[in-house]
Amino acid sequence: MSEGSSKGKGNALTQAVVAKLQAMRFEDFPEALVASARRLVIDGIAVAVAGAALEEAPRILAGHLKRHAREGDVSALGLGFGLAPVPAALLNATSMHVLDFEPMWRPATHALSPVLSAVLALAEDRALSGREAMTALVRGIEVQGWLRQAGISESRDLRFHPPGVVGPIGSAAASAYLLGLDADQTANALGMAASRAGALFTNLGTMTKSTHCGQAAANGLDCALLTEAGFTATHRVFDEDSQGYFAGFMPTADPSILLQIGTNWRILDPGYAVKIYPAKFSTHYGIAAALELHAKIADPEAIETIRIVVADVPSSNRPFPRSGLDGKFSVQYTAAAALLDGRVGLDTFTDLRLSRPDMQRLLPRITVEMPADMPSAYATGRYGEVTVTLAGGETLTARCSNPRGSWGGEAMTEAEHRAKVENCLATALDPSAITQIVDGAARFEHLDGAALQQLLRLASGRKIHD
Repeated sequence: MSEGSSKGKGNALTQAVVAKLQAMRFEDFPEALVASARRLVIDGIAVAVAGAALEEAPRILAGHLKRHAREGDVSALGLGFGLAPVPAALLNATSMHVLDFEPMWRPATHALSPVLSAVLALAEDRALSGREAMTALVRGIEVQGWLRQAGISESRDLRFHPPGVVGPIGSAAASAYLLGLDADQTANALGMAASRAGALFTNLGTMTKSTHCGQAAANGLDCALLTEAGFTATHRVFDEDSQGYFAGFMPTADPSILLQIGTNWRILDPGYAVKIYPAKFSTHYGIAAALELHAKIADPEAIETIRIVVADVPSSNRPFPRSGLDGKFSVQYTAAAALLDGRVGLDTFTDLRLSRPDMQRLLPRITVEMPADMPSAYATGRYGEVTVTLAGGETLTARCSNPRGSWGGEAMTEAEHRAKVENCLATALDPSAITQIVDGAARFEHLDGAALQQLLRLASGRKIHD
């Protein structure tokens, strides 16, 4: 491969990042890391199956890809057919993200779907083992975590939706490992992926938002495959004098933070939050507070007004959602659903639930305050407070500073997580398949290539020997 002008004085940081990624070996992973990665795998697969079953966006995209993309045998999770690796990664990551039910990371991004979808596509296509897939997954998530740490900022200050910026890099790093690319080739894949990065917040609440993760997965994988074929790109994408990644996406970042890759595992510290509610994580604070109040309100018809105080995240201030999908990003809608129903689940975010008279009566009664002095970064003093005024003048207030399952909050139990996984899988699969998928994922790192292919074929809904 010809590097052209990519070699030179200023490429030390990119080379160092690649070296640190390549030094990550499964043999060095602590058991806690392996256990966390296992949980991520099954959470991602289950949420993708449910997303494909319940949301329109993956089905529209599936039809589009069937018509316009190359056929193949990589499983479309929950949809019962196969595609070539790159379109499969696009579709599966879109399905994995569309419910907004995948884990949340700190600093905020959606690190799982862009990497896991690319990893599973390559592993299935090339009959790679679970151990290889897990190593790739860790590499892809770690580089995203350190990139977000380097560019940490308040949510209100972000210029781009984070998974569209760091996701292609994570996917390319993971895919480069699975393809056996050397250091120069890996730098090339990262350089190419950086030119595929970017996603706009204005599309939150639409089907396009889920493709921010889908395109990240597909683009990173595509860049690694193109690199394998000899396609060239810069090898200096993280270097200060290259007019590269940080200048374009994170101009106030400290690129030297990337030199900390490998000093600790971002998957473990600060770790990730497994979502209990299928909605934007910013809404979970208000949801938790509203659920606490629900038990104290005998008749929701008695609610006169609702005042919600949350962090200044403009994309979450949606007084009148346009659809059930849009409601996932609305602090008003999610809190109203919690107050009215006493639960927030997969069936909360439908157009039917949005249109019901009780919801339409309550939404205009909600006011939202987003104090500029409240931190919007997770676990830094952020909170959600809900105050309900009832007919007769009684007021009730509840506050949540750490939603369950998040940093500093009460942990989600293994039984609760298994219930989430099984409920998601049950949207499209029969009990026998669910049991086999859950049991297989529980020993993911021990699966050989054939067993991993079988697990994914089950999760697609296809017969094993099609």
